[in-house]
Amino acid sequence: MKKKSGLRLRDIILCIVLGLVIAGVGGYFYFRHFQSEQAIAVNQQTRQKIKNDSKAKVKKEKVLNQYRLYGLTDSEIGAAKTLPVTAIGDSVMLGSSAYLKVLFPQMSIDAEVGRQVQAAPAIIDQLKSSGKLKDTVVISLGTNGPMTEADINGILDQLGSNRQVFWVTAYAPGKAWIDPVNKLIHAAAKTHANLHVVDWYYLAGGNDDWFADDGVHPNDAGRVHYYTLIAKDVMKTLDKK
Repeated sequence: MKKKSGLRLRDIILCIVLGLVIAGVGGYFYFRHFQSEQAIAVNQQTRQKIKNDSKAKVKKEKVLNQYRLYGLTDSEIGAAKTLPVTAIGDSVMLGSSAYLKVLFPQMSIDAEVGRQVQAAPAIIDQLKSSGKLKDTVVISLGTNGPMTEADINGILDQLGSNRQVFWVTAYAPGKAWIDPVNKLIHAAAKTHANLHVVDWYYLAGGNDDWFADDGVHPNDAGRVHYYTLIAKDVMKTLDKK
């Protein structure tokens, strides 16, 4: 009878342990799925406006005057016109793509609604194999989900130390992954001399009127701060090289 009791106790313990393992694994995948669904839901609300903004016919001289107003010199504007740049981003970058192209006519922008950082390696591989990966790279990823140290280091290894990489910090109030993502970007910049932080998170903080109702995507007032920040950081950093 004692032997049966011991077996029964062991079976109960095994069942409990197995249940905890299943719950933990299931919880992890549910959390990742929930994060993904949450990001997609936000993007669906603003998808059409972002696409419209990305294809907008902008008045070039008016946009160039905005760049001047926010700190670019005529010399830097002139240099930007001939600078080949590769840009990889999500919907935040997509919404400003038409304005970035005014300053950087030779900028190739691959930006997509809902994109997460894990999509970057395949994009970089494709650009490298086709000879289209430029020596100046701007990345605006991290808004839609978490990333790891391995993610960012892997991307930087792919790009190599000879390219100048500008990574835009993420801004999405209420998203649990934003602080860890931005800390990883800042930490990586300390160990990679060719990585430069474009701190959109710092600039955007406290400026709720810069954003659409979702608090993530810049409206007309906020967009100018986003694209001029990228331009200033790129041109002033390269000017020192």
